[in-house]
Amino acid sequence: MSDHIALHQPSISGNEWRYVKDCLDTGWVSSAGKYVELFEEAIRVYTGSTFAVSCMNGSAALQLSLKLAGVTQGEEVIVPTITFIASVNAIHHNSATPVFIDADNYCNLDVRKTIEFIRTETTFDGCNSINRKSGRRVAAIIPVHVFGNAVWLDELVPLCQERNIPVVEDAAESLGATYNGKKCGTFGDIGVLSFNGNKIITTGGGGALLTNNKKLAKKIKYLSTTAKIPH
Repeated sequence: MSDHIALHQPSISGNEWRYVKDCLDTGWVSSAGKYVELFEEAIRVYTGSTFAVSCMNGSAALQLSLKLAGVTQGEEVIVPTITFIASVNAIHHNSATPVFIDADNYCNLDVRKTIEFIRTETTFDGCNSINRKSGRRVAAIIPVHVFGNAVWLDELVPLCQERNIPVVEDAAESLGATYNGKKCGTFGDIGVLSFNGNKIITTGGGGALLTNNKKLAKKIKYLSTTAKIPH
């Protein structure tokens, strides 16, 4: 018997085989079909988010979230020093620059240091928060809920709203985790989930974006399905 304890190990049991066969029998095995809609609705209801839109994977969901948050070339995005590389890759894919802030004892973004940085290292011109040293706009922040530990967002989110800094929650590792009675991924402007093989639940891949903004959800659906216009 091995003493090795895996960090993650998929468990496939129950009705999964039946559902997969049913999905295959319908011929809808990609980005559309009843199972995609059922899954999105189940995620929406479970998380308490007003809208949930599926995506090809969590990395693509992060990249899309930053784009929809308005991040553009030459701007900055706050991110913790401890995170999977996908969070940082998403910033680079949007031609922006990561601003790393230390992690706390729970491996999450240190909220106190982040608040201090926003208040003392940025200026707010009534529309944008500008990094005093670089002169660049702080275009977004990505709090990452590492290993299911919820980031303390009760003070950070209101400050970001006050300073017009969109909050994109990376909740890829925290489906089911709650903070002050709310599910992780539902505090910011957009929340991102992942369903890779090493996550809380898996679809073999895939991700989802959570939002309470109807207009934003419609734009997410449009862009995540290759900007197709249905006829």
